[in-house]
Amino acid sequence: MSFLQVLSSEWIKTKRTAIRLIVFVTPIVYPVCMLWYFSKYSNPSSWQIKIYSGFFEVLTVSIPIIVSLLTGLISFQEEKSGNFIGLLAEPVSRAKLYMSKLVLLILSAIMDIFLATFLMLLGMSYILHVDDVHYGLFWQGALLSVIGSLFLFSMHIFISFAYGMGASIAIGGGGFLISAIIGATVVGDDMWPFIPWAWAVRLAKIPILLMPEAKLANGIQPSELFLQELMKGMIPAIICFVFATIGGIIWFNRWEGNKSYE
Repeated sequence: MSFLQVLSSEWIKTKRTAIRLIVFVTPIVYPVCMLWYFSKYSNPSSWQIKIYSGFFEVLTVSIPIIVSLLTGLISFQEEKSGNFIGLLAEPVSRAKLYMSKLVLLILSAIMDIFLATFLMLLGMSYILHVDDVHYGLFWQGALLSVIGSLFLFSMHIFISFAYGMGASIAIGGGGFLISAIIGATVVGDDMWPFIPWAWAVRLAKIPILLMPEAKLANGIQPSELFLQELMKGMIPAIICFVFATIGGIIWFNRWEGNKSYE
């Protein structure tokens, strides 16, 4: 069975589950709520920066809890199917099974984040009537949000299968608080490159540096600062994702479905 067939099978498993509800409803409801919020006031001098910052900050701070919920639901669904026996008895390599679930989650995140960004940009142009929308920077923010959250998907899919849905959601709740404090406030200015839950928040904020409305200290070149901040976040995010994914595959190949959290 090819990887695409396995991936398609994993998607079919989510039919009539809360997973599809989250995947399809969230990227529509969220930008609508943000557009309603920003329609209440206007500040032309920093209008677009405020919209960008608010949109991506709320989005990325919420990622840990959403990731923990999605991975937990996938694990719980397999657990209900005969205590993981249906999963482990499939005539497909363990590596393909593990990667198909991980790729499905990542593709869902890409679709949701990019759809939410598209609807937000549409609303900015035709509802809020923002002049000279920085479309390219918003798309960069969407891409960086995905890159910053990759490690969380690898981590939580392991936690969900090894320790259960409850553990995944509990850690996701803690990650939500950490991302709000370290990622969204000045408290984490020095330590955020070492905190996985802050990567998506901080990386998504970086394109603000390239906005004409951004005010930087004298002598600082926006492009240089952009690259410095980008490397500080992307390098650890990608390296940790690769190692976590390889480690997860090795663990899953030896896993027999016995739940250590019982």
